[in-house]
Amino acid sequence: MQNGKLSIDPAFSVAPVNRRVFGSFVEHMGRCVYGGIYEPGHPTSDDSGLRGDVLELVRELGVTAVRYPGGNFVSGYRWEDGVGPVEDRPTRLDPAWRTIETNAFGLNEFMEWARKADIEPIMAMNLGTRGMQEAIDLLEYANHP
Repeated sequence: MQNGKLSIDPAFSVAPVNRRVFGSFVEHMGRCVYGGIYEPGHPTSDDSGLRGDVLELVRELGVTAVRYPGGNFVSGYRWEDGVGPVEDRPTRLDPAWRTIETNAFGLNEFMEWARKADIEPIMAMNLGTRGMQEAIDLLEYANHP
């Protein structure tokens, strides 16, 4: 077995670290979204269903940028399902996690959460089962007045 040695000198730096290095992602798996950052009726939730206690913890962690939707969930995600009135959004079977996706938390809710968490949103696009036109449509929806 080989041994190694690591020396750390806090006064030595090579270059500044881009703040985006301290990023993360939000995935519709387990309790990350439903029961995590979004839980209407929770004692700390605001009128939008966003949990205040989770927002505080995200700020405390110093997360700078968050990719949405993150992880394998994006492989079958239809961003259009998560916009518009919540009651009109379709419920679908999520092929990645084999769960029912209500789309109650979607693009607009994520952007509101990002503003409140003071993080930079990074949008991920499903290019596995979708295509370039859907990416262009998302770009237009998110940026055009």
